[in-house]
Amino acid sequence: MKYDVIVIGGGAAGLTAALSASGQGARVLVLEGASRVGRKILASGNGRCNLANAGPARYFGGASLAGSVLKGCPVEAVLSFFHGLGLVTVEEEGGRIYPGCGQAAAVLDVLRAECGRRQVEIRCDQPVLGLEKTPWGFRAHTQQDAFEGRSAVAAFGGMAGGKLGHDGSPYALLTGLGHTLIAPRPALTQLTAEKGAVRGLSGLRLPARLTLCRGSQPLEAAQGEALFTDYGVSGVCAMQLSRRAGEMLKRGETPTLYMDFTPMLGLTKRVYDRVPAQDPFQQVALTAAYLQKRQRMLSGKDLLLGLAPRLLAERLKGQSVEALAQSLAAFPVQLTAVRGMEHAQVTAGGICGEEFSPDTLESRLCPGLFAAGEALDVDGDCGGYNLQFAFASGLTAGKWAAARKR
Repeated sequence: MKYDVIVIGGGAAGLTAALSASGQGARVLVLEGASRVGRKILASGNGRCNLANAGPARYFGGASLAGSVLKGCPVEAVLSFFHGLGLVTVEEEGGRIYPGCGQAAAVLDVLRAECGRRQVEIRCDQPVLGLEKTPWGFRAHTQQDAFEGRSAVAAFGGMAGGKLGHDGSPYALLTGLGHTLIAPRPALTQLTAEKGAVRGLSGLRLPARLTLCRGSQPLEAAQGEALFTDYGVSGVCAMQLSRRAGEMLKRGETPTLYMDFTPMLGLTKRVYDRVPAQDPFQQVALTAAYLQKRQRMLSGKDLLLGLAPRLLAERLKGQSVEALAQSLAAFPVQLTAVRGMEHAQVTAGGICGEEFSPDTLESRLCPGLFAAGEALDVDGDCGGYNLQFAFASGLTAGKWAAARKR
């Protein structure tokens, strides 16, 4: 059971690595621990699969490595690869790229179909329990068998996503070969808040600008649709701030989230993206002037009628115009935690990317070993960046892993 390339993991990075290697004439085996490949692809983008972004790169962990990989395999190359498989794509607001049919299954279908055409061997329910260097290449051990590969691509993903992620054990495959593990932690996840701050607001969905602060010092901001939950705040704009919030909490700091509802009031433009961090109280005076004008038309008890949803109006009733302006423009929420890996969309941390060549993704410590996707300590923003890196790194690693057979 000898192969030119063994790919560990059948997700976004693993399948593209397998196809990239097979396109170079390599005999490829994919070992997947789950009962089917590509489950995270199906769940991405709320089932629509935001597979890339045409805008500037936005990465936090491993930004340098991500930049190098995407320079060698830019978004145009990723899209060309998928278009060659028959996938139709469309670009939407913010450079987000989706399959034209709006179904994540279309992305997985074209990958699986091409694997079938190229006779890429896929074995599911075969988690790799050990990976050793041999004089010939690598030997991957599963519970059932051992497989020999001239080269190996570690594309086992991260821990995020609960059942869609892994338990952390695959990292040992690479640390056992000398690589360093950067502590994995959740990114792009929901924010947990002090209960009093969100009491009575669960289920409320509002356009808002969220500013993460240390005291009143603004650090990061994002705007979009925020969702109050029984534990805190969710929505893409909240999740975009979770990485920084988690770092602060780990250091023992107490971050505060200020929620500006002036987009709901029509006083500021509605945006669905990261925005510059600014003084969280910047819109209070504007909101107060607006409420004073409204007060001249309506009685005090009707001031929020038709302006704010019932749950928020109930929470704020009885406040003076000045206090109400501050509540609507700088609603404070003290954060106590970020939700864990089972709720996160992506893993921050992973195998240290500095130990791999930025041009080929081959290990600097163990020749013939390559890595791709979320297994590495690369994490990006919402908007298709994480899948784009998975596909680009898979195409890169697979190409150069195949070259080892010659």
